[in-house]
Order: sequence, then C-alpha cells, then structure tokens
Amino acid sequence: MQATARKLVRSPRRGGTLVETAIVLPLCLLFILGVFEYSRYLMVLHLCTNAAREGCRYATSHTEPVTVGGVTSGNATADVTNTVTAFLAGQSLASQSIQVYESDSLGNNLGTWTNAAAGQYVCVKITGNFTPAIPNFLFMPSSLPIQSQSVMACEGN
Repeated sequence: MQATARKLVRSPRRGGTLVETAIVLPLCLLFILGVFEYSRYLMVLHLCTNAAREGCRYATSHTEPVTVGGVTSGNATADVTNTVTAFLAGQSLASQSIQVYESDSLGNNLGTWTNAAAGQYVCVKITGNFTPAIPNFLFMPSSLPIQSQSVMACEGN
C-alpha cells in the first residue's frame, strides 16, 4: 500500500523538469546571443576608432611625397585608405566610406589633406553600417550606423 502511494505522488511531477527547461533555455540562449552580438558591435566600433587614428597618423606624417630608389609614394589617398583597411583587420561595414581631408580642430572639412602645412589638422573619417548576424532573433534593427573620426595636427615634413 505504501509503495502505491509513493507512485501516485511521484507520477504527476515526471515532466516538470522538461517543461522548466523548455521555458528557461530559450531565454538563456537569447541573453547569451545578445551578449555576443553586443560584444561584436563594440569590437567593430573599437576597430574603426583605431583604424581612423592610425590612418590619420599616417596622413599627418605623409603630406609630401617620398621618393626612395626612384619610386614615389606616401601622399596618396589610396595609401591612407590601405592603412585604414589594414587596421580594420578584415572587418568591414556595410556602405563603408573612408574620407581623408584637411580640417579644423573640430573635424570640419577644409579641403585636400595633402595641402595641410605643419600645425594644421588632418581628419580621417570612417562611416558605415554595422550589420548584426541575427537581428530578427534578437529583436534588433537590421543595421546600426557607425562613425569614427580622428583629427591630428600635421607634422612638418
């Protein structure tokens, strides 16, 4: 009689753990994927900031062309763009744009960056859209705008 009573008490709780897991597991996965996606956004934002700074550093020290062994290089916008792209470490933004120009201390465009004299400013600006890997699952927008810029005083070449 006692064994039968135990069976009656235990049998209604058989699927309780399965139901609890079915409720909690999707919420935990959603939270973990959200943390990963936000971390990836911060990583891309940090990479863009570093790439803009390194591109600006290159531009401020290469406003005049350099000729070594008969090969002239240094002050082309493509060289600055290549430097920025290298520091992006393979990450790119949708509709990515890299601008290099002479600016004031606030980053307002004043003209061609190769015309900047010592003490004047050069700005490198990266704009684009970050695209999340799984935006619909995380209830996120399909893209987030990113803009990074760096302004540095030009060195005397």
